[in-house]
Amino acid sequence: MKLQLIARVSEEQLFLKCVHELGTIFYTVDASGVVDEIAYFSGSRIVLFQEPNGLSKQLTQRVKAEGFKVDRLEIDEAQGYVKIVQGSGE
Repeated sequence: MKLQLIARVSEEQLFLKCVHELGTIFYTVDASGVVDEIAYFSGSRIVLFQEPNGLSKQLTQRVKAEGFKVDRLEIDEAQGYVKIVQGSGE
């Protein structure tokens, strides 16, 4: 049996502990350009980060430097997948 981690976190330190170089960070921005949703995906992990009070400057910089901006993130926790949409493509 293959184990998989699916996490929804709001603590930056926990999110950063779950992220490693073998996966990819995807993020979306709101209408004012502020990062509002982050998903990290690797073969065995899906980690979603949402902080209602906003991200720290440090995490925002790291996400923008290491991640990929997408237009939409769709997460299906039951099926264990992350769908990203960038540009006008589906």
